[in-house]
Amino acid sequence: MTLPTERLYTWQRGTDVPFRTRVSMGKVVDVRPVFVFGFNPDVQATEETIWDHGGVYTYPASATQMTISSSDATTNAVVSIVGLGAGYVEQTELITLNGQTPVTTAKSYLRINGMSALSGTVADSIYLGTGVVTAGVPATVYARIINGNNRTEAGLYTVPGGYEFYFDRGDVSHGSDASNAYITARLMYRLPNLLFQTGAKVTLNNMRIDFVFEYPLLLPAGTDIQTRAICSKSQPNAVTSSLQGLLVKTEI
Repeated sequence: MTLPTERLYTWQRGTDVPFRTRVSMGKVVDVRPVFVFGFNPDVQATEETIWDHGGVYTYPASATQMTISSSDATTNAVVSIVGLGAGYVEQTELITLNGQTPVTTAKSYLRINGMSALSGTVADSIYLGTGVVTAGVPATVYARIINGNNRTEAGLYTVPGGYEFYFDRGDVSHGSDASNAYITARLMYRLPNLLFQTGAKVTLNNMRIDFVFEYPLLLPAGTDIQTRAICSKSQPNAVTSSLQGLLVKTEI
């Protein structure tokens, strides 16, 4: 008779599983991975944030309630909002949309780090913002989901309160059907109460470039991160960006 043996998972055996894999598995206390992806389909001769709504992204001056709505009256999706409240405290919320009619958030937001549609019907874009809502679009947009994506594609992130962000890698890619049109892309970051600084800058034409920090860049709670791009010519250019790193709970 063969007695049953206890199953020993690989991650339980020690360090034979890479540290990054164990972080993704949730086996490292107070550490989690962050990956942010941004897309802007129409970068031209004026610098814009690499995000799905276009233009240079602006932030709320203080934590405020927002409204969420769709540009299509048939949208009734359940949407998850991931953001930061006063003091950069992490918070999430689920809201069911009512087409073009704005639904007010229960919580007040200082920053929006992401938004995703979880269920229901999504038709056309979903908008989160403030101000007068016209045909489902608020006067000031802080997050947008383009139909078919079911999540935001915004190359920006703010470090939550109580954490430090160890930023170690990013990339940018460019696609254009015109010759001699190049993109200048920047990684920007703003420490609390200071001005935005350029952390890395690259130029490219119809290609992808990685920027790697061999020694991760330590960014404290409340730091705003953005990726931006500008084209050498006034013509449509699709630009993507990503950034990644580890979010580590601050030691007391």
